[in-house]
Amino acid sequence: MRKVRFAILDLTVYEACNAFWKEYTKFHRINENEASIACKVSKALSRYTMLYRITDLDVEETMRIAVENNITFYDASYIALACKPKSPITSEDSDIIATAPKYGIKVIRLNQLLDILRQM
Repeated sequence: MRKVRFAILDLTVYEACNAFWKEYTKFHRINENEASIACKVSKALSRYTMLYRITDLDVEETMRIAVENNITFYDASYIALACKPKSPITSEDSDIIATAPKYGIKVIRLNQLLDILRQM
């Protein structure tokens, strides 16, 4: 993470931890301890990122993206964040994958990001 500069929304850690909760409680693919550790790691990694809040976003632009593309404000917020520096966005969300390129944003899938990080 020292070689690549990551930017996230403050909601990203919540979203990641919610996914770990779901993997444990709904899908039973991990146990409670693994879910807890994954959340702790997510929180710790957030210290090495540029953390953005709703106050950092242009909410009018975010709403425009959401309405124009019939996606949630939540998903549009990630696209709006990536629009400022025209930085790539990593996502597995189908709405983000389909919409981001319309704004000149390259989408990197999670497996591609892991490959990039392994090569560093």
